[in-house]
Amino acid sequence: MMPAWLPAPPETTNAVWAWFLALFLIYMVARKAVALARGASAPTTMARLADAATFAGSALLLSGILNPATLKAVGDTTGFLIIAGAGGLLYTGEQLIAEGRIPA
Repeated sequence: MMPAWLPAPPETTNAVWAWFLALFLIYMVARKAVALARGASAPTTMARLADAATFAGSALLLSGILNPATLKAVGDTTGFLIIAGAGGLLYTGEQLIAEGRIPA
């Protein structure tokens, strides 16, 4: 049973995408806050977008353990996989290009 203070996991497709976007943004803000707290510049690479998409999609899939209706609403995970996969490809492309740069 979930605590009363915790919002119920999404049970419709539209709610799943709203949660995905919210979790994505929460991850990005948290990542920036941690970087700034450590005195580093806020990360801006494509990897951070892929990380955020992976975090949001994974959190939704795991929430299906608590609420089977969420897993049913998530249904086909193609959308999440496309977002995470595209982010991963962009990240690896960025790293490939960066590999050829001469350090200043």
